[in-house]
Amino acid sequence: MRAAVYLIMGKKMNSLVPPCGIMVKHIKTGEDVLVSRRVVATFVMMTMADFGDQIFGFQDTLFDNFNDRLEYSGNSYGSLWPGEGKPGLWLNSISRMGAIYSLLAREEEIFMEERKRVGASGNQVPMDGRDEELELVIPSVFDNCTRVWVAEEQIEARDLYWEAVCEESKKGLDWAEELLGRSIEKNPFVGEPYVVLGQIYLTNGRFEEAERAAEKGLRLMLEWGSPWDKRMSWEEWAA
Repeated sequence: MRAAVYLIMGKKMNSLVPPCGIMVKHIKTGEDVLVSRRVVATFVMMTMADFGDQIFGFQDTLFDNFNDRLEYSGNSYGSLWPGEGKPGLWLNSISRMGAIYSLLAREEEIFMEERKRVGASGNQVPMDGRDEELELVIPSVFDNCTRVWVAEEQIEARDLYWEAVCEESKKGLDWAEELLGRSIEKNPFVGEPYVVLGQIYLTNGRFEEAERAAEKGLRLMLEWGSPWDKRMSWEEWAA
């Protein structure tokens, strides 16, 4: 079943971004510019990194992004920066970008293998402008870009995490632990909930559980290279 899905998606991707690349208009001159498939893939990955590094709750309010799809459906220009600092709703969008990127990388790999098999003379795709020196590395986030995360679950996970960290002083560690566990079940792809949960384990003397939670959280943070909860810098979270 998975192989059939990959085949269908690969054909769709090849129709949108063929091996020879796509022709676009220069933003200033209007001239035709060939953009190779590898450059398209690189742009996708850079956009993933940029969104993960930049977006937090302020942008959700600014652009009315309350469904986690980053459709830029609103323009609430009166929103006050930086807002309350809540983690942003961008994981669904980035997970979809990751799936696209992995398909592009896979189609490039298939193309290169096919060219080796038939030889350059038997391949009808021009080699000029393909930027084959660009290496397409699959990011480790979202299980190596194999998972597309459900928007509704990301929203629920974010809200559970936020309630836990904001209300713990009033409702207690046991209550916060339960909410963080539910948050992680719905979104296991970011590190901060694990790190905060590890603090609760450590406070309660559950040292082995604290170590496991902290290790898991740190590994995820290293995969992202930027914080999900941007109230603190990545370096401070990782420390």
